[in-house]
Amino acid sequence: MSSNLDRKFAERVEKLENILDYTFKDKSLPITALTHSSFAAEYHKEIKDYEVLEFLGDAVLSLIVSEILIKTFPEAKEGELSQIRSAVISEAYLSRLARILGLNELVLLSKGEIAQKGMERDSLLCDVFESVFGAVYVDSGYDIKPPREIFNKYFKEYLIESIKKGNIPRDYKSILQIKTQRLFGVVPKYNLIHSEGPEHEKTFTMECVVNNVVRTFGTGKSKKEAETEAAKKAFFYLKERYDSNKKKK
Repeated sequence: MSSNLDRKFAERVEKLENILDYTFKDKSLPITALTHSSFAAEYHKEIKDYEVLEFLGDAVLSLIVSEILIKTFPEAKEGELSQIRSAVISEAYLSRLARILGLNELVLLSKGEIAQKGMERDSLLCDVFESVFGAVYVDSGYDIKPPREIFNKYFKEYLIESIKKGNIPRDYKSILQIKTQRLFGVVPKYNLIHSEGPEHEKTFTMECVVNNVVRTFGTGKSKKEAETEAAKKAFFYLKERYDSNKKKK
């Protein structure tokens, strides 16, 4: 490592390398991957932020996730694969993976961003996660194999389990409606069952009814959240019942 790197940079690079089990040949790349634009603007020396590596990492992760989906769900249609990939390569999901790696503790932020808890924002953590994989890709001579191996080692099984259990951020009301229109020619109906608690902390229970075939319930801090939970349950019920029957035939 270059002797002119600040100690705090060297420590973060070492921690990131230990987390990834990957040693960077170019130590400036992981520093760039962890540098938010606010820190770059505030720092007294010239330093790059992660925006370009983030752009590259987004494409790298999209390819890696696409490979996993195609191999894991060979019978899935292009439309369904695209929906799942969009849910996985999303701010909400990638920020979850960033926290698993502990990137929120490594990102370099300005004093103002630190005061505003910037390291906990989903948008920022998603960007850092992408930039780290972009950095590995560049450091390995634009070879997809090293970032693929890192992702698969830490997240492949977790990702597959998340998809199968429905623990990915998807618009379940929309995909349920598509499914019910295809199966029955109708759209789901939602009814408020009850709400409880004080005005500022209400909990809602919503019912989702589909053509007298399925009736599910969801709870949440808003009607929309409760409807989404009920729609998610209905979607997986119909998927299990009707998709399974197709396979048996």
